[in-house]
Amino acid sequence: MNSFTTFISLKSRIAGIFLLTLLSAVVYFNSLQGSFQFDDRNLLNKEWLADLPSFSKNVQLVEFKNRPILLWTFAVNNQLDPQNPFGFHLVNLMLHVLVSMLIFLIIIQIQNSIIKGYSFEKKGNCRLLKDRMSSGLIFPLVVALIFAIHPVNTDSVTYISSRSSLLATFFYLLTVYFFTEMLVPNRSLKQRILLGFLTILGTYFAIASKLISVTLPFIMVLWFVVFFSPRYYPSLSRHIFSLKMILVYGFVCVGLITALHFFGALYLPKDQGLELFGRISYFLVQAKVTVFYYLKIFFLPFNLNADSGFPFSTLTKDWKIVFSIILIIGIIIMVLRFGNIWIKLGLVWFFITLAPTSTVIPLNDLAVEHRMYLPMSLGLCLVTGWFISDSGKIKQIFSFVFILLICALLTTVRNEVWISEINLWSDAALKNPNSPRVHNNLGKAFFETGDLNSARVHLEKSLFSINKYVKAQYNIDNTEKFSGKASFAEPHYNLANVYLDLGRLDDAEAKYGKALRLKPSYYSAELGLGSVKNMKGQYNLAISHFLNSIDLMRKETGQPDYALARLNLGEVYGKTQRFDQAIVELKRALEAEPSMIEAHFNLGTAYMFIGSYDKAVKSFETCLKLNQYYEPALFNLAEVYQNKKLWKKSNDMLEKFLKIKGPNSKAYAAMAWNNMIAGKIKQARLFYEKVLSFQPNHEVALVNLAIICYRLGEKEESRSYLERALELDLSKKESDQLTQLLKELSAP
Repeated sequence: MNSFTTFISLKSRIAGIFLLTLLSAVVYFNSLQGSFQFDDRNLLNKEWLADLPSFSKNVQLVEFKNRPILLWTFAVNNQLDPQNPFGFHLVNLMLHVLVSMLIFLIIIQIQNSIIKGYSFEKKGNCRLLKDRMSSGLIFPLVVALIFAIHPVNTDSVTYISSRSSLLATFFYLLTVYFFTEMLVPNRSLKQRILLGFLTILGTYFAIASKLISVTLPFIMVLWFVVFFSPRYYPSLSRHIFSLKMILVYGFVCVGLITALHFFGALYLPKDQGLELFGRISYFLVQAKVTVFYYLKIFFLPFNLNADSGFPFSTLTKDWKIVFSIILIIGIIIMVLRFGNIWIKLGLVWFFITLAPTSTVIPLNDLAVEHRMYLPMSLGLCLVTGWFISDSGKIKQIFSFVFILLICALLTTVRNEVWISEINLWSDAALKNPNSPRVHNNLGKAFFETGDLNSARVHLEKSLFSINKYVKAQYNIDNTEKFSGKASFAEPHYNLANVYLDLGRLDDAEAKYGKALRLKPSYYSAELGLGSVKNMKGQYNLAISHFLNSIDLMRKETGQPDYALARLNLGEVYGKTQRFDQAIVELKRALEAEPSMIEAHFNLGTAYMFIGSYDKAVKSFETCLKLNQYYEPALFNLAEVYQNKKLWKKSNDMLEKFLKIKGPNSKAYAAMAWNNMIAGKIKQARLFYEKVLSFQPNHEVALVNLAIICYRLGEKEESRSYLERALELDLSKKESDQLTQLLKELSAP
């Protein structure tokens, strides 16, 4: 075995990896019960994530901003077990375990291969480290375990859409591992070429998972400067930690920030952070976020919140910003001047990897838990692990066990909060009751479960909080005058959806209109106005709104068509008997989104109305391929077969319908008719009697039962059904016909 890899035995590494896996699995086991939430559904409803062929057809691997590697993993999940959240959660947990393993192995790699026996005194001279610091197993294991079960990581592990942070961190650390192996002594040229290729490939995979990985080249430079130059370039190492070099580090920081600035100019996030805060103000307030939020939740991970509610403030009005800037600069100077090599590494790692989200690329959220995932890995966890490992043995054990138990308990409890959207946002509402977004998301969650009244209450609270916030922060009474007004449009839109389902059409129209005034490009709100006009019977206006929503959608997203608008256009044309136009629109909807089951159903219905029964059958069968339990398609397919006089096939579909739907008078009536026309009058009688058990005054059932009983020679029964039918509110023609039939039955 290579002499550089003998300090920690293979058995010890395997034992450490086993412990990491076991504890992570136990702590995060309850996260596997979680459901899909907000962004999860938006992602997984995309047709191009349905399976690997769809992904290959629609996603470009070089479009980094679309995170192609992340999307590929979602496509794999869907290919193996479509739309099952368990599989998605399991992959997230596996990635988290792998990241923890890499932290463990990288620290061992550094200990064994690079800095064995090296540290730095004030003058930069090298001296031997204590054995317990240079080659012990405790240190890497403590760091990895703290990371593995820290409650702050629940956002990244338990929320499926946060897989981007897991993937980016995994490939980031894997690339660092390959890079380190490439530089250690006694590597052959072939090994170096292979490891160099893997380093380049790992960099691509990291950036293609999430753009926070753009700092990876800076980290690799840091790795070389800190771990290789002292040993192989001693003259350079004498100056690296000198006071004079602080100026150089300052220029490096400026260079990094400048690079991120240009990166931010090229890559415009979908957030409205630039509009809300501006680059400089956002950058300055991030100093306060780092000290008063990120450091706080790492060392005191209590009351974690999906919506941090971290307030925006300016340098001139908030002393905490100035204090934070001075504190950060002071810490950096002290650590670089006097700190142990592990503390230096942890500090620099933390600030560099945090830079993409906490410098000059403004995002909507000032602070989010999952942004800590990569910075914690070989940053804060490394520093904390070193302090624990550097203490006495009794203190080591006590501190570590205490931290382990607290973190495990908090993480397990936090996972329960992430089980569902209602749990998550109810928890957030308790901790941050004045947040507009919390009430908006909670209202949306209630809306999606069908609890319209609870949804309305929380969405109205969201709008009240928005108005209160704008008034307090900017002394503006009307949110439409606020420069960041577009970010406030969503609660109005969501409340409009609730009003629409409650049948409060005028209120819905007003809220959709408000959302459009706040955000004129809001194509979903324009679609909502079309839905209101459709429900009011103002079909021409509805068509106009639907067409406008398509134009807005194309301008906003660059997508060629808006499937939902085409679906609604097809519905309106169908209602107004313009079936040919309905078919055209529904086909366009399916071109844009082939898996839209409602479009296949409506297309089949349109074909059914114009008598194109074979095409109707094909459309309804496509519905059932997408969802074999789709009740409307089963019922309409039964009706098509009925029109084609395929009585048995019609009854087969109705039987499937009844197994899913349960007892249903319409289905029984259709089955009775099929049997009656097919000459199976006894079976028809049974089904018509079932119809009457649900609807005692069902006219068709009463009349047909009278006819059936007459055919069976049961004249008294037949007369009884006819008398019951005559008691109904019938037209004169129907009444005369039944009266004549009754006379015939009464004749001797």
